[in-house]
Amino acid sequence: HGRSRGKKRLFRPIMAEAVKVAVRCRPFNSREKERNATLIIDMQGNTTKITNPADGKVKDFTFDYSYWSHDGFKERPSDGYLEADAGSKYADQARVMDDLGVGVLENAWNGFHSCVFAYGQTG
Repeated sequence: HGRSRGKKRLFRPIMAEAVKVAVRCRPFNSREKERNATLIIDMQGNTTKITNPADGKVKDFTFDYSYWSHDGFKERPSDGYLEADAGSKYADQARVMDDLGVGVLENAWNGFHSCVFAYGQTG
């Protein structure tokens, strides 16, 4: 009911949180482009598929979130923000923030310990 003995609650109740694991496939960097790198990653829903270029075998890995950011975007001239092309599966920063960041911030503002751990090459 949100009230106890006539006092207002200081924070709104939140759902139980757990560790969430997300992966994001970035665009090729200039070095990879110069070397004509082969894209061996595909993402469908929360599944990331990795194709072995030697034999074509595909391995599936399931995460809480699989974000495709390799292509399917354009740079907004006014501020450099990368936004999805119409009909693309590109995951922009706003989507990642909505899916992962908002909950972390809400928990932190409500006095709970929160952490974001990011690892990997940024390009």
